[in-house]
Amino acid sequence: MYPYIVADIGGTNARFALVTGKKGNAFNLEQIQILNGSEFPRLQDAMQHYIDTLGGEKPKAACVAIAGPIDGDNARMTNLNWEFSQAAVKAEFGFDKYDTLNDFGALAVATSSLQADNLIEIKAGTMDPKGNKAILGPGTGLGVAGLACAGDSWLPIPSEGGHVNVAPATQLECEVIRAAMAEHGHVSAETFISGPGLVRLYRALATVRGETPKNYEPKDITAGALDGTDDLCKETLDLFCSFIGSLSGNLALTYGAKGGVYLAGGVLPRFIDYFKSSDFVKRFSEKGVMSHYVENIPVNLISYEYTAFVGAAAWLDQL
Repeated sequence: MYPYIVADIGGTNARFALVTGKKGNAFNLEQIQILNGSEFPRLQDAMQHYIDTLGGEKPKAACVAIAGPIDGDNARMTNLNWEFSQAAVKAEFGFDKYDTLNDFGALAVATSSLQADNLIEIKAGTMDPKGNKAILGPGTGLGVAGLACAGDSWLPIPSEGGHVNVAPATQLECEVIRAAMAEHGHVSAETFISGPGLVRLYRALATVRGETPKNYEPKDITAGALDGTDDLCKETLDLFCSFIGSLSGNLALTYGAKGGVYLAGGVLPRFIDYFKSSDFVKRFSEKGVMSHYVENIPVNLISYEYTAFVGAAAWLDQL
């Protein structure tokens, strides 16, 4: 089937790569290009532009991960004006195989093929090689997905798990959630566990502490916490890590994730050492009568730049 195209399409960038082979679970990615999606009217136009740069190479298949919903044959971008029929894309390029994945579904599938050096250990444990997996990633929003082993294949379980109600575990968290409810109404996990959520959490905590919040962006809060110059920022980041720990442990229970929990997204890599020393593991593990269930589940932070490519390749490889 090689070579074939994999793509990772976000609201701004349309990333393409050519998969030319596989060694073990590792895919050989070549001809990586990053295009500006807004410069192309359709996915097919960006795809054709990429193919034209391959010097006559004729890919036989493609898999595209998109930031947006997929409904049967129809795929639609959330923050880019692209909507397309999967069957039409396959026919237009004469692909033998073609499929589209939600971007977090692709990240979930990728966890079946990531290498050890693509991961940063957050919590030690023993991974069941055939066990279900859970993945979550705070970024602009909060993505959540699962992965289930079905024989020799891995099946992504997409979800809107980022929008479940956030769960408190301490009296302070109850007060912070109450303060956020007064401002936002519904308080989901994403309300706090995301880049913009860090600001919402900071403002809610300021209300509880009777302080006037500053006009901070997420980077200001992390900076104030990391350099120790702002106690409110530090307490905010501590709460942020604790909420992620509780949610991660909840997802481990929900998905039965004996194959591990994986953290992604653009927020956590900014303060890895701080995150490791936080209450994340403690909160992950505190599950009452089911604490024993999550005790040995490993948690890893994905550090590989092209994870969506790996997921798209792994998915297409098993079709």
